[in-house]
Amino acid sequence: MEPRSIGFAVLAALLWSAPAHAQKATEQFIPIGQSPGLSGEYTYLGAIEAADIVARSITAGGRSVQVTERTRIWLDRSGAKQPNLVGSFDDLRAGHRVEIKYEDEARRERADWIKVQADQDQ
Repeated sequence: MEPRSIGFAVLAALLWSAPAHAQKATEQFIPIGQSPGLSGEYTYLGAIEAADIVARSITAGGRSVQVTERTRIWLDRSGAKQPNLVGSFDDLRAGHRVEIKYEDEARRERADWIKVQADQDQ
């Protein structure tokens, strides 16, 4: 293969993957329900029905979802016109509106990330 062709192939691969990496890096700043190409298609939008601290899981949409040490949690403060913040499991409480992206869309067992609507005072 000619060096020019190799360079083009590498550049094409980098450009092809750039949008996914860019969205992953900025996902925390996107309000609930507004993630381009994800919200409502590959995510659950709704309310937390229950949170189990011992099992480190939440129930949403009638489904139990594991919140692992890799799960990123963000407080969506867009309603108060404030920037979003990094959250924790303690922010996942029954009744709060959430958006959940699963590690495996087909299985929907573990959360990759969760955006939770922040309380007015947060």
